[in-house]
Amino acid sequence: MPSPESALRGALRPGAQLGLFDALEPALVAPQAVPAPSPRAVQPPKPRATATPEPSRATQRYDDGTHGFDWTLHRAARRTLALRVDDRGVSLLAPRLASAAAIAQFLQQHAAWVQRKLQQRAQRLQALQDARIDWADGGRIPYLGRHLTLRLRGATQLQWDEARGELHLPLPPDSSAHQVRDSVAAWLQRQALVLFNARVAHFAARLGVRVTAVKLSAAATRWGSAKSDGSIRLHWRLLHFSPQLVDYVVAHEVAHLREMNHSPRFWAHVGALYPDYRQARQSLKQATLPPWS
Repeated sequence: MPSPESALRGALRPGAQLGLFDALEPALVAPQAVPAPSPRAVQPPKPRATATPEPSRATQRYDDGTHGFDWTLHRAARRTLALRVDDRGVSLLAPRLASAAAIAQFLQQHAAWVQRKLQQRAQRLQALQDARIDWADGGRIPYLGRHLTLRLRGATQLQWDEARGELHLPLPPDSSAHQVRDSVAAWLQRQALVLFNARVAHFAARLGVRVTAVKLSAAATRWGSAKSDGSIRLHWRLLHFSPQLVDYVVAHEVAHLREMNHSPRFWAHVGALYPDYRQARQSLKQATLPPWS
């Protein structure tokens, strides 16, 4: 089982949102684009292709009376216009020869899309802020569909008071956030391994597959993984979510021991183990993982 330190190094970055199989959520790019205009005169030599855009221009303001946002222009050796919304803000990616009129028209066509994506990002950042954990006495942590409260009152050993939802840590009240976080991580990992082993055994028996090992993961891009040798890895921070979502991820990985793909046959196995998998999959995508910092 990984140490708390190694697990923390593998913990998700803030804002970061995990898919079950996919990497971190990509930047949001407008679905439409327009080709670069052709020059009327003799075409100059084509610039050498490069994946690195030219330096950004100064931030500009778009405001049509209904939608308003700041944006920057990035010209590069490309053929179409595209909009990108990410942590750096709104970027318009344009061919080197795109005219100011074409850029202005493209912005106008996609202003509502940009505004909607900016609002979604703001809501996601607020959810992350609301989920931030206070690593001190009285701090609250989401745990299997409920919250547990941290208690630092000189306990001689770690105690989990399930009835009251309190985790008593053998640390003094003035312990650093780093000490508290590492202690909680170690406890969560132990809890995760016990729970995961039990749920994997449950679903494996139903599907009639053999599991050779259940291990914890701190991967930055996956909630779980399965290998053809029968081993399964599950992210220990799944314990922040409800037992139903944990079961969905476990059932998903156990089903991979039948089908190492995402074919219709695979999803049929998932459905047999967890009939409401479509709703669980959507809920997992929308779930907010507390920033681990």
